[in-house]
Amino acid sequence: MEEKKNTFMSNLVKPDEREDCIYSAKHFLSLSCKQKPKAKQTEKPKQRKKLSRKEVKELGLYALPPDTVRYEDALKLHKMWCGYYDTLIPSLAGLMDDIPIVTEARYNTIVAGLLKADYHGAKIHIVRSKQSSVVGMKGIVVLDTKGTFKMVSKDNKLRTIPKNDSVFEVIIRDKMVTIFGKHLNARPAERCVKKMKTFSFPDL
Repeated sequence: MEEKKNTFMSNLVKPDEREDCIYSAKHFLSLSCKQKPKAKQTEKPKQRKKLSRKEVKELGLYALPPDTVRYEDALKLHKMWCGYYDTLIPSLAGLMDDIPIVTEARYNTIVAGLLKADYHGAKIHIVRSKQSSVVGMKGIVVLDTKGTFKMVSKDNKLRTIPKNDSVFEVIIRDKMVTIFGKHLNARPAERCVKKMKTFSFPDL
C-alpha cells in the first residue's frame, strides 16, 4: 500500500514539492474531520398578550371609586376641556358666536366637530331621558365610555348616565348645545375617526 502511495506521489508531484503536499493533505484532512459546532437558535421574544375588554372590566382598571372623585377636582378637568375645545376645529369657537342655521355649510362643520369630540371634562345637563331619575341633573363628565357618561355633580356624587336613551345639553362657555346621546354612542377614540351623519334624528 505504501509502495502504491509513493508511486502515485512520484508520478504526479515533483520531488521538491512532495513534503508540502503531504503536509497540506494531513492538515486539511484533520480539519474536515472536526465537526462545526451547531449555532444556537435564538429564541424569539414572546409577544405579550393584550387584555380583552372583558378582562379589563373584570379587573376594574377603568372603574372609578365613587367616593374619591370630587367636583372641585373635576373643575380643573373642565378647564382643560375648554382649551381642548378651542383647538378642536379651526375657528370653531368663533363660529359659535354666530350660530348658523341648518341649511348653511357651517352648521355641518360645527355638528361634525361636536359629534367627534371627547367629552372628558365637559359640563352636561340631562334634559330628557327614558331613565327619569337622571333628568335635570348637571355635572362634569369624568369618564366617557361607549354607552355611558360618568359625571360628578356639585354634591360630589358620581352618577352613570346612559347615552342611548338621553338628550344632553353641553355647556360651552355661555352657549348650550343640545346633543342626542345616540350620536355619541361610541368610544371617543372611535368617534374621532368615524364618519358622522348630521341629518339623522333618533326617536326618544
